[in-house]
Amino acid sequence: MPADVVAASPGRARRVALLLLGAALVLGVGGAMWFFQFASQVRRDPALIYREPATLEKLLERANDAERAGDRATAITTYRFVMAVGQGAGADLAPYVVAARAGLTRLGAGDTLPGPPR
Repeated sequence: MPADVVAASPGRARRVALLLLGAALVLGVGGAMWFFQFASQVRRDPALIYREPATLEKLLERANDAERAGDRATAITTYRFVMAVGQGAGADLAPYVVAARAGLTRLGAGDTLPGPPR
């Protein structure tokens, strides 16, 4: 190897290491900012992570299974949860709210959550 290539290698290695360190820092800071923003959104709206059709579909399935098995308390609680998460979320979640309300009607339960008025 020529002497000038060997002499340039430590400097090049240092530049590559600094470049990689900078990229890692940028990714780390960006990831931390995204995480804190997401955590803030979840703090303001705890139902945010459940507001997906696939999740609500699974919950309705669980409530229906509980209803068929005679577990009235689990069915009512799950139907009420689906209603609380889906209400006011948009037209794409409206069918889940309607199905949950129908389940509560079948069980003879109110479609409001028990507890102090809000």
